[in-house]
Amino acid sequence: MADTFDRLAEWLQRAALYDIGLDDLVEETCRRLVDGGVPVTRISIGCLLLHPVLAMLDATWDMESGRSSWNTLRRADMDETVHGRGPFGEINPFARQRLKELRHLAGPQLADELTDFASLRQDLTDPDVAAKYPLFQRLADKGTTDYVVFAVPFGNRWFEFDSGMEATTGATVSLTTNRRSGFQDHEIAGFRGILVPFMVAARAATERFFVTELTETYLGRISAQAVLSGQIARGDVRRIDCALLYSDMRESTLVSQQMAPEDYLATVNRYFECVAGAVLDHGGEVLKFMGDGLLAIFPFDNRRRFPEDMCAAALSAAREAFHRRADLPEDAQMAFGVGLHVGEAVYGNVGTEKRLDFTVTGASVALAGRVESMTKTLDAPLLATADFAAMVAPREGRDMGRHALRGFDDEVGIVAFDPLG
Repeated sequence: MADTFDRLAEWLQRAALYDIGLDDLVEETCRRLVDGGVPVTRISIGCLLLHPVLAMLDATWDMESGRSSWNTLRRADMDETVHGRGPFGEINPFARQRLKELRHLAGPQLADELTDFASLRQDLTDPDVAAKYPLFQRLADKGTTDYVVFAVPFGNRWFEFDSGMEATTGATVSLTTNRRSGFQDHEIAGFRGILVPFMVAARAATERFFVTELTETYLGRISAQAVLSGQIARGDVRRIDCALLYSDMRESTLVSQQMAPEDYLATVNRYFECVAGAVLDHGGEVLKFMGDGLLAIFPFDNRRRFPEDMCAAALSAAREAFHRRADLPEDAQMAFGVGLHVGEAVYGNVGTEKRLDFTVTGASVALAGRVESMTKTLDAPLLATADFAAMVAPREGRDMGRHALRGFDDEVGIVAFDPLG
């Protein structure tokens, strides 16, 4: 007759097939254990990510709140000091050492050989054990008596953090109880029995999160949603109305020749933090990083994103970018211009069969770029078309007259705005 752990293992195998988030997976696992008579009071799982910005995704459920929560840890914050402050950091070196011993094995052979995963069990009723880590002390103060943790690798692929810390993809999961006598032996065996299906479901949830985050990191949130929702065929396009923001860093070629490559790249990244960071904080979408420039849009939907609001957000984002530059030390500041426009753009999937890209094209995009180029000619770092200015605060801007722009038959009215207004 199937017991709680058998039934849970079957459910976990099915759960891996569906779009269950890591936090929901942890919460539902806990509920099914508790409902089955296993007095679990807390489960926490941490999964390493091969992501350019994020290092770890973790989720925790505890009996006190009755709910699960999740958060991420950035790569920049991931080192042996941070990773070694708790029991996860204590167990992972043993798991990594075992994998190193099996580094020569391919996937099928590794699956045959690596059947017993690293684990650690701690008696939190022992004051010396409780004092090992702040986490242990907090749990002991809440009445936790027993703590068990398992480390499971996801293959044998190794990578290195900036700090030099070596790691492999995988997850570490811990369980606790407040039962006076701690976990029973059959419960520990039960945890081992559900460990593989639980980790398979956790890996599926983590990789869904990873794919979404990675796609958003490289394509932007709106474009990523289009890709992940199936708008992926080459030539899939739609017309959108939006505010456009085009920005370019000044004298970048000269600066690149005067600086070491690492220093120049740091300067470009500071520029992007100023401009792209402001765009994202104001609800915009950065579509393109083009060398030392960028293109961003603020799409309209006439439900929550109305034209006047999106144009105001684009202007506010541009000004925030200049404020962020002003907050930098003087020797770290860089010159850049911003051009704003509003109009219709063609938004979609372009490229070749082997290399596709989501972008916006059309006359409106070209016009935003031409306006930005006029910031040098007119010696005004923040310019907009008259059409854009009419959507926000036409009296606030300074009329710069009408100008002939390359590629456009008609002259275009241009308005200058105070970049720190």
